[in-house]
Amino acid sequence: MERLRPYPVAGFAVLTLVIWGNRIWLAWTNDSDSVAEKLVWSTPITLFVLAAVAVLVLLVRGTHRSAPGFARLVRAFAAGTIVFWAVRGPMILLADHEVAFKVVHAVLAMVSVGAAVAAWRSLDRVSAMSCAERISV
Repeated sequence: MERLRPYPVAGFAVLTLVIWGNRIWLAWTNDSDSVAEKLVWSTPITLFVLAAVAVLVLLVRGTHRSAPGFARLVRAFAAGTIVFWAVRGPMILLADHEVAFKVVHAVLAMVSVGAAVAAWRSLDRVSAMSCAERISV
């Protein structure tokens, strides 16, 4: 379990896979969307899933501590999640959807953004700890 530290990063990646893992299939089985619309919907989904898989692979292998771009990947992944929901959330809430659909997506947005912020902040704590360890040596 030590390899999965920082845990908020691992949790964010797993949560993303749970939320977005089935969305590509759902997007492509929606008969009311054109192929172009399906491609548009699939782009952020695919990027989120790929980012989550990349983060989890680095964590499980234990190579994230030596990977120079790990923190940048997590931060870009977190920022992308926040921006996505900042744009998409109001679109969903203002559209003509059922209340249950709006509530579910509002909860997904809040949980995703919360996990993204926690992942970002956990990198700051790890970085601060690493600096403190180097100074104390």
